Amino acid sequence: MRSPHKGENSIGVSHKESMGALNQRWGKSSEGVALMMVLWVLLLLSFIALEFAHSIRTEVEVSKNFGDEIQAYYLARAGLELGRYELAICGDLSPHYRDLDTGELIFGKSEDGGAKAAPTFRDFELAGGRCKYGFRAAGDKLGLNDLAKNENALKKFLEKYCGIEPLTEEMSMIAFSIMDWVDKDHTYQLPGIGAEDDWYESHDQGYRCKDAPFDNEDELSLIRQLRIEKGDSEEEIAKKKKIVATFKRYFGVYPELENIPSTRRALILNTASPEVIQVAYDIGLYPGLIPESPEVVQKTKEQNGGLYRDEPPPTFYYIISTAIMKASPVQRAIKASFINRRDPDKYWMPMYWNDNFIPEYSQDPNQTDGAGGADLDVAGN
Repeated sequence: MRSPHKGENSIGVSHKESMGALNQRWGKSSEGVALMMVLWVLLLLSFIALEFAHSIRTEVEVSKNFGDEIQAYYLARAGLELGRYELAICGDLSPHYRDLDTGELIFGKSEDGGAKAAPTFRDFELAGGRCKYGFRAAGDKLGLNDLAKNENALKKFLEKYCGIEPLTEEMSMIAFSIMDWVDKDHTYQLPGIGAEDDWYESHDQGYRCKDAPFDNEDELSLIRQLRIEKGDSEEEIAKKKKIVATFKRYFGVYPELENIPSTRRALILNTASPEVIQVAYDIGLYPGLIPESPEVVQKTKEQNGGLYRDEPPPTFYYIISTAIMKASPVQRAIKASFINRRDPDKYWMPMYWNDNFIPEYSQDPNQTDGAGGADLDVAGN
């Protein structure tokens, strides 16, 4: 017969063994959970460290770009001042015409008696960057203010060179908005056609109609039917930009020529490209300015070594200077115009200054320019 104490002891031992096995399994399970928690914490810390490193790297790049931006700006300023200096020391600027072979502007004679080329394009490296600058003289394009006062010539230009259908509301709206921009009154050319103060002030970023001559070609982008509006489609934006660019290709603003009779503007024949002369001839902008066809004008210039008429030199120039830093995406361009007042105290005074000029065309400063300048490796001039 079994002893009751012995049975009870067996049951107790068995229970203890079961609890021990259970605790052992629970311990192993707890270790697995702790390991997973440690791994998640490490992953989270890794993400935080990577984000912190990315943030630091971004701040370093921003700081570097900011420094490059400042350097590029003053490098562009240096190019601008060099161009201004070259104007100051150019001496006798007469006669002034474009070389038919090289396209360079010719300022008088060099010391050896040959033609002296204007410094129309310069390129130099300084302080870890590269700068190019160039300039245009008054007369190498047609007068934008002259065009804005001539309805027939303006509409002919819009039709022939901008592709605007004649006798349409679009044609009238663009032409009359340009004319309203420069005329001194506050009256629409036709009821509802054109734009005066009330139209500009009622739209986004409202401003008043200028009611004065253009000071620079960039103002075209402010005029009704040419300015970018909210809600414009990509196609409409592209069309407006193309029209403005076409105007800038052939027209400039030259204060010194505003009050000179058109018959004396033969300076254009000496400095303008054949394409610009052809535009003036096609739209009849300067009656009597081009006595013969553009072909005859070109032949006359070829016979005279590039000079059509002996005209006084211009005293108004645009200078565009563009700088880019090496191993950096930063680029800055400055556009300014200078006029020679023939006054020792006001020598080559700035008339217009744009610190944030955006070049629009190719690199040659003698070609068209969104406003006439030189650029580096991206769309310029």
